[in-house]
Amino acid sequence: MDKLEHYLDLVCRSIGGPKSLRQHIRQELREHLLDAVAEHKAAGMPEEQALARALEDFGGPEEVRSELEAAHGHRLMPLLIDKAMQWKERTMRAKWLWTTWAYLAVVVLIALELLFITFNVVYIIPKMKKLMHDGIVDPAIIEKAGVSWMPHFMNRLSDVTGHYTTQILLVAAAAWGLLEWRVKSENKPFIRLAVLGTAAVGLMVLVALTAGSLVISFELGAPALGQMARPWAEQQVATIDSSLEGVEQALAKKDWEVVNDKTDRAASAMNRLMTGPALASLTRWNERPNLEDLRAHAKAARESLSEAREAVRRKDAEGVKAAVRKFHEEYEPLHQSAKAPQR
Repeated sequence: MDKLEHYLDLVCRSIGGPKSLRQHIRQELREHLLDAVAEHKAAGMPEEQALARALEDFGGPEEVRSELEAAHGHRLMPLLIDKAMQWKERTMRAKWLWTTWAYLAVVVLIALELLFITFNVVYIIPKMKKLMHDGIVDPAIIEKAGVSWMPHFMNRLSDVTGHYTTQILLVAAAAWGLLEWRVKSENKPFIRLAVLGTAAVGLMVLVALTAGSLVISFELGAPALGQMARPWAEQQVATIDSSLEGVEQALAKKDWEVVNDKTDRAASAMNRLMTGPALASLTRWNERPNLEDLRAHAKAARESLSEAREAVRRKDAEGVKAAVRKFHEEYEPLHQSAKAPQR
């Protein structure tokens, strides 16, 4: 059968089209030839002679190949065109997908930047202005540090966005409409994406300046808050001391009305001491007691005052004394920190 396979090679090797087509034609030719060989063998011919007779009847390789090419060779060009169209379709689909993602990412970025700027202009910058007006953030410290332009930038941003938002949006819409109307280039999608990207970069610069101005200005000017907190904390400690002294004096006279008033005043002062930066102002850098220690003592002292107030309502003198002693044990670290010289 080597002669048969050689014959099939000569016939099928130049037929156009995909490999599957050539294999299909080759198999069909083999089956027809084998059927012819079987008929000749049934007529009494030896196998070799039957194969030679079948090949001779079928025709020479060149003749058969010409007939097959006439029937099947024209399939090659449509196949190539179909493959090219499939490749182009996949390429265009991928291009559309990634271009859409790029547009979406840039638009979302611009939206987030605008939301950030709007939030700061509406909520944060006005509060920062009030802190500076009240002296909690000291403008003199900011000016001394050489960044006085930051508060001016925040004021300018607030003024521009507050008074010219509508005009800015109209100008942006007009510019975009002009781009869509005048630009007819085949590269228009990339030009559009470049414009959006440039806008995103510009807004990012604005976001960075806004965030930096807020953070740096507060960090530089906030020490004034600490300077204000220390006298406030010392005042609350003094109120607690005088109130407890009054509790002990009134308790000796069994004047429960005064005892109740003094314990309420001490409890109110303790609550104020535990609010905001007051406790932190009583600490020293890297020294004990630290802020966590003072908070723990203040919490326990406040609980002791609550016990004392309950005992006052019951008019339980011994209970009041026991609660006050417990309070003094927890309160002493806060008292000592308030009396220590400030560094």
